[in-house]
Amino acid sequence: MHKMATTTRPPARLGVGIYSVAEAARLVGVQPGKVRRWIDPEVGIVKRQFPVEESTLSFLELVELHFIKMFRSGGMSLQAIRQAAEVAGRKFRSDYPFAIRRFDTDGKTIFATLQSEETDRVVVEDVLKGQRVFEGIMRPFFLKLDYHKNREALRFWPRKKTGRIVLDPVRKFGKPIDDETGVQTCALYKAVLANEGNVAMVADWFDVPEKAVQAAVAFEESMATAT
Repeated sequence: MHKMATTTRPPARLGVGIYSVAEAARLVGVQPGKVRRWIDPEVGIVKRQFPVEESTLSFLELVELHFIKMFRSGGMSLQAIRQAAEVAGRKFRSDYPFAIRRFDTDGKTIFATLQSEETDRVVVEDVLKGQRVFEGIMRPFFLKLDYHKNREALRFWPRKKTGRIVLDPVRKFGKPIDDETGVQTCALYKAVLANEGNVAMVADWFDVPEKAVQAAVAFEESMATAT
């Protein structure tokens, strides 16, 4: 009797975001080499959603990279971040714990924000020691994320939610877009450059408000200087 051949279903591509290493590095504001180290299957921190040989990252991986950069900026070692990721991954049963739970750092350890069962106050838990402390002011980065029922990150607003730019994995593969119109920021920015900075002309061509073009230009220029 011949055994039936088994096939491995490829990971879903729609609705999860698709970024190259170069794109992820630009959006996070680090050099591509750092992204490659952080996603390395042998010594890295971020677990891969797509096959390793593709060098393609998902939206949740991108959010994880943002948090790793934040922790590193706070003075944490990669070893400490890796340990916290392992602990938090087991605790929250997630391959992407930094994207599932909101994290903060004091430069020495990592905390996950939780809702207190006893009160309606937000508390944070030291995922390495299990010690809870009250947190009065959340880091500005948290204001840039939308969460599904306070768990999985759904959208990222690089200019905060008061801005127009959003990364939404279910829209344009997670590329930066103008939230109102859905036009990619890079398209608007390149059009402005090609037309000697004529914002009004580009707005007319793409049938978008001038504010959308201006926001796209500001975003793309900030990305160019982020690293």
